[in-house]
Amino acid sequence: MIVALTFMTVLTVVQVVLRYVFSTGLVWSLEVTTYTFAWLVLIGMSYGVRTEAHIAVDLVTSKLSRGGARAFAFVALAAGLAYCALMVYGSSLFVDRLLALGTNARDIPLPRWLLTGIMPIAFVLLALRLVQAALPVLRPRAAADEPR
Repeated sequence: MIVALTFMTVLTVVQVVLRYVFSTGLVWSLEVTTYTFAWLVLIGMSYGVRTEAHIAVDLVTSKLSRGGARAFAFVALAAGLAYCALMVYGSSLFVDRLLALGTNARDIPLPRWLLTGIMPIAFVLLALRLVQAALPVLRPRAAADEPR
């Protein structure tokens, strides 16, 4: 993700210098930056879950009993996994149609399916990270692990 962010920043600075200093530019820079940003966000979703970098609002769950909080976590996990399943399905259809069409990106000589192929992969990664993050919450603890 650092490489993608650095690449986008450098490419944007080069494009601005070329445009305003030399009155020229790179035709493909906007499209490359857009696809790079999409990859960054899509991969960053699962990374954010892994590192617990996403905002967590525990206003409701902190008021619930332990069992209620676990039930709430289960519902949230089920909703997140359902969303991931829908996105994996829909994005797989999208990428498959792009593959069948055989179209290239507008300014980049690469097939569009290759550039958008990260979508189903990213949502599978997100689903795996959601399950991984939810296991400690959903796993019942032994009585010895309970605080006294």
